[in-house]
Amino acid sequence: MAELFAEFPFLSNDKVVIRKMEEADIPALAEISRNDNVYKYMPPFLYQKTDSALGGAIKNLGGRDFESRKWVIAGVYPVSDNTKLIGLAEMFDYDEAESRITLNYMFNEEYWNQGYGTSTVELMKMYLTEEIGIRKLIAYVVTDNIYAARVLTNNEFVKDEQSVQEKNWSGRGNLTLDVYSYVKV
Repeated sequence: MAELFAEFPFLSNDKVVIRKMEEADIPALAEISRNDNVYKYMPPFLYQKTDSALGGAIKNLGGRDFESRKWVIAGVYPVSDNTKLIGLAEMFDYDEAESRITLNYMFNEEYWNQGYGTSTVELMKMYLTEEIGIRKLIAYVVTDNIYAARVLTNNEFVKDEQSVQEKNWSGRGNLTLDVYSYVKV
């Protein structure tokens, strides 16, 4: 098995490529980070940031933050044009002893409901369980985000009976988050 933070992942399937972002991705990342519809269901990470701040984030996410084993936050690109950033794939809160990690994704609104989310989660799931050997994947979903829930259930995630309360999620006060998990047997 590979080690999660040995090298920044470059993953692909028939629909998407997941890889380290580059400075040329700033305009596309700005489109995502400045869209209120995208952030309706997301924590405020990168929300409404300036181009300069996004450039710094891209540099840190692919460098310092990855090297400090904080998280893997990569760009998602369509296979048809692997230079056009359309979303983010996030893998964080890694607990090696528990063999558990949290994942998340977000996309430019223009690419919603086209199978990119399902393909991205499928690719992250395969990478994390088959190549890295992590046994449990977790995702948190705002209760009324039925599309994110569907993406997860399409990838064999199961909704847990317990939900969690999150305070000040995107500045909107307290929200209930459903917990979805996938356990590799």
